[in-house]
Amino acid sequence: MGKSGALKAKQILKDAFGVLGIELIAAAQAQDFREFTPGAGVRAARGAVRKVAEHLDVDRPLFADRNAMAAAVGWCAVLETVEGAVGPLGTSW
Repeated sequence: MGKSGALKAKQILKDAFGVLGIELIAAAQAQDFREFTPGAGVRAARGAVRKVAEHLDVDRPLFADRNAMAAAVGWCAVLETVEGAVGPLGTSW
């Protein structure tokens, strides 16, 4: 039971990184169309996403962007960039 539970948890975590990556790409894309200056943390997050996934201006397959962003979420690239811009973020535990 333990091994199958661990493998399932690993797959769930991998899927969660993919979902977060897609959400970050979508948020950066939305920021590209806004005409105001966001806060320092949002600017830093958008910059971190744009290092991994380019602005979507022409239709293209997004699996490479999704996979690269999921990997970046896994090694906390966006979190570290935001914390570098605004200071350490609080934790809930």
